Amino acid sequence: MLYPEVSEGRYRTVCGIRVCDYTLSEDGQWVFPDDQMGLSFSSSWQHLKSAHKMVSRVAGKNVDVYWVLSRADIPSGLSFQPDRRASKSAKGHYLLTVNERMKVSSLVEKLKWIADRMSIIKDAGEAL
Repeated sequence: MLYPEVSEGRYRTVCGIRVCDYTLSEDGQWVFPDDQMGLSFSSSWQHLKSAHKMVSRVAGKNVDVYWVLSRADIPSGLSFQPDRRASKSAKGHYLLTVNERMKVSSLVEKLKWIADRMSIIKDAGEAL
């Protein structure tokens, strides 16, 4: 759920958080609420299969799938929100969003907490 440090460009990171995934303050210390920015999750097998196919094609190797149930214990200040884009790919796509202003360090801790509780499907291509 956290990314390697990248110092510039669209995928620049702050403490492992990609600046294109969340709305961060200019100084990189705060993350602001936005119900349409966050980490991507699939809510259906069909969406997951489609996303997996795209990612594995780009990666050129086997891809593992990490999953969490939407009603699982999600820390306060975070929630799953449906993608409201008017596109076919938005159907079944959810975002793990921030719904209250918090320090980036708090978001990092909450994402680590969720990651520790996620299940994994190794080389998910066989299962999907």
